[in-house]
Amino acid sequence: MESNALGAYLSKLRRLRLVERDIPVTANPNATRKSRYRLKEPLFRFWFRYVYGQTGEIAQLGDDAYEQLIEPSFTDYMGPMFELVCQNALPSLIPKTYRQIGYWWHQHHELDVVGLASDGTLVAGECKYTTRAMHEGDLTDLERSASQVEWTPPEGAERTYHYCCFCRSGFSDGLQNAADKRDDVSLFTPDDIVSA
Repeated sequence: MESNALGAYLSKLRRLRLVERDIPVTANPNATRKSRYRLKEPLFRFWFRYVYGQTGEIAQLGDDAYEQLIEPSFTDYMGPMFELVCQNALPSLIPKTYRQIGYWWHQHHELDVVGLASDGTLVAGECKYTTRAMHEGDLTDLERSASQVEWTPPEGAERTYHYCCFCRSGFSDGLQNAADKRDDVSLFTPDDIVSA
């Protein structure tokens, strides 16, 4: 389908709250052309990822359908939802007055969680819903991406950074040690998020 014909369809799907538009958290929603659209409802995401077009295969696999069709890619499916949960928990985990919280991306850099605080703090987070623990390299990548965010703090405040690592499987000893020595790094597991 031609991209210029998509506008009307996307507009209707957004009015029905089936699809949502993501833009970088620093972008002006009325001026940016950087947009990603995704299914808003997790049930629909699951249906179109694992059921739609595969009912015959699901029926043939029977009790093995989950193990064969869903389990191999389920952590990838859960990743975007984990990011959204982390964004929603951010004000409780790092208490500040946020002007905006969301995603950010530009060229080869992407941040799963960005909070733009009134005090001039840019809170940048990386989310990993994987079976491996996060390590110091993940923090280095997070710092590198956060340095690329173009944002001017409000009312002449000085820009500062706070880095958050959110991981389902915990953290390496090296990353834990680095976080213990720094005031600008926080590590959060799903238990921390649920508690918040």
